[in-house]
Amino acid sequence: MFTHTASVYDLLYESLGKDYAAEAADLQALIERRRPGARTLLDVACGTGGHLRHLQRTYAVTGADLDRAMLVEARRHLPHVPLFEADMRSLSLDQSFDVVLCLFSSVGYLRSTQELDQAVRGMAEHLEPGGVLVVDGWLRPDAWLDDGPTQVTTASGPDLDVVRMVRSRRADNRTTLDMHYLVATHDGIEHLVEHHELTLFTPEQYEAAFAAGGLAVSVEAGPYPGRDRYVATRP
Repeated sequence: MFTHTASVYDLLYESLGKDYAAEAADLQALIERRRPGARTLLDVACGTGGHLRHLQRTYAVTGADLDRAMLVEARRHLPHVPLFEADMRSLSLDQSFDVVLCLFSSVGYLRSTQELDQAVRGMAEHLEPGGVLVVDGWLRPDAWLDDGPTQVTTASGPDLDVVRMVRSRRADNRTTLDMHYLVATHDGIEHLVEHHELTLFTPEQYEAAFAAGGLAVSVEAGPYPGRDRYVATRP
């Protein structure tokens, strides 16, 4: 999804106020409540490794992502952390963890309840008994705003400037985010386009996926409005 824009991903989201350090601290507090003494942690759809950069101070961390460009960025920041190219729908790392994370609505990219069930089951199978799975859902269907405004984000780095414009649309339970980037460097200005499709799963569909995976789940407010956080434990 981010083949050509992974290198500006963190720059853009940090300009929007995303605070990896604060989010990691909140996650650590949650983990300490649910799994005191946890030592090992897997971040599924780890992206650029923003959370792992902070969580590695407390846990032996591992990351997995389907997007090779994101993993290139993650490895640049986390040269000594195991990072795997892997699809959450068919996750198989031959290892189990005290904690498994899937953050920032990455499960929204799944296209059906069958794929959601597969992904949750696969993550559950990578948990130690008593381990904790934390999944941040995409927007609830009732939180979607039709005819929302165009989102414009600007950011500057040492050698480049970026503008991103996003228009969102919905058809039934499918949402599409059309993203246009202008990336200016000393060599000129490049126009890049991405189309992200995410599914509006209902809370009942999320909860059914956890139940099918043999997990006891509770729902908490997520770090972003309209998006729930599912915290599950493997018996």
